[in-house]
Amino acid sequence: MNTAIIAETWYALGNRQAEFVEAFYGRFFERFPGYRRFFPRTLHPAHLDKMVQTMALMAKLSEDQTVIAPHMHRLGAEHAAYDLKPHDFDNFKTVFLEVLGEHLGMRWVPAASQAWSDAF
Repeated sequence: MNTAIIAETWYALGNRQAEFVEAFYGRFFERFPGYRRFFPRTLHPAHLDKMVQTMALMAKLSEDQTVIAPHMHRLGAEHAAYDLKPHDFDNFKTVFLEVLGEHLGMRWVPAASQAWSDAF
């Protein structure tokens, strides 16, 4: 996994990270409305910020598996009650990468797409 590209592209969003997350959820719910029921009626800034912080942590610490792995396992455990299947993660990943690519523009090169895909 190319963690340098993950960090570089995440931080390239700069102050548009929250905008990206909001756009991601908008598209995700539009394309897969069945997932909407798992979320509050209105996504509050705190929920959006939680995803921004998780992605920032992944970008910053992904090379150090001893630090990032426990956080990601805890995040997975928090979602266990939803009985998510591999196709659910594929749906999330597909929309995430699509929207991230749109927000990064010219910075979204094949190596960046591959790095993020590997991270998922």
